[in-house]
Amino acid sequence: MQILVLTEDWPGVPAARAAALARESWARVNPAVEVTALALGGGSARTADAWEGERTAVAGVEVVSVAGATLVAPAEGATRWDPDALGGALRHLAAAHHAGPVLVPVGDDAPAGDATTLWAGDVVAMREAVRGLDIQVLIAADRPLVGFHGMSNAVRDGRESDAALAVAAQAQEERWSAVARATDPAARSSLVGPARLSDAPGTGAAGGLAYCLAAVGAHLTQASARLASLAGADATEADVVVSVGGELTPRTLDHGIVPAASRLAGQRAVPCVVVAPQVHVGRRDLMAAGVVGSHEGEPGEAGLSSQLERVAHTWTPVR
Repeated sequence: MQILVLTEDWPGVPAARAAALARESWARVNPAVEVTALALGGGSARTADAWEGERTAVAGVEVVSVAGATLVAPAEGATRWDPDALGGALRHLAAAHHAGPVLVPVGDDAPAGDATTLWAGDVVAMREAVRGLDIQVLIAADRPLVGFHGMSNAVRDGRESDAALAVAAQAQEERWSAVARATDPAARSSLVGPARLSDAPGTGAAGGLAYCLAAVGAHLTQASARLASLAGADATEADVVVSVGGELTPRTLDHGIVPAASRLAGQRAVPCVVVAPQVHVGRRDLMAAGVVGSHEGEPGEAGLSSQLERVAHTWTPVR
């Protein structure tokens, strides 16, 4: 029997360690089972920490070479992107004629500063500077930049009665609408999808940083699916696919590691199982997402190991 486990960070446990715990837990329960555990990292700015590879510093960011691609991360362990430093690094890589895709994981975390500083004041010049670079932006939200379902509306979700927040959201909407009016006409070249870049799904992710990257030619893609492919999950056989990550909410059910695991399970016509510290969605929603079982565990290594052993007993019983 073969088990495929995809891991993000667990509370108190980095993704790479969570993958090791999955292998160890199954080995204790059923050594005959072949477990492939792949640490994906979740798509946030520090995703590269979950991956092994040669690490170098480039113009204020850290780059990691992984399977023919380059993952980038903020310098000095920062957890949020500095758009100015990121823009400088992308220009440096393009000037050096960097080969292969450059993966920029932004998830849905707002940057540390104004996202438009990525352009260093001139979006047209920035677009020309990185034209030869294959930039892939890993996102964890599909909201557009502006509009009723856009970035500004998202910050008010569940807090519509907060008058101060409403005023701030309106100011943000007006500001980004002005940016989009100036930037959209030259930023959209594809005939497929919305006519305006600011209406495209995902451009509102990460506080508008996804839009700023897309405006200079970057391609937006769902983080976990792209990372799973990079890790070789598409070519891995499995009789059960397991996802291990943070709290399971309606948002992470749609945009986290679970849809990547569910897709892989569906391709193989095998069960998809979720392990999370807390599950905040009902069984009907889980079934609609292609998940047949969910398991809650305590934070920390001991809690995760204990729950993984229970999952191993349930899904790979010793005969």
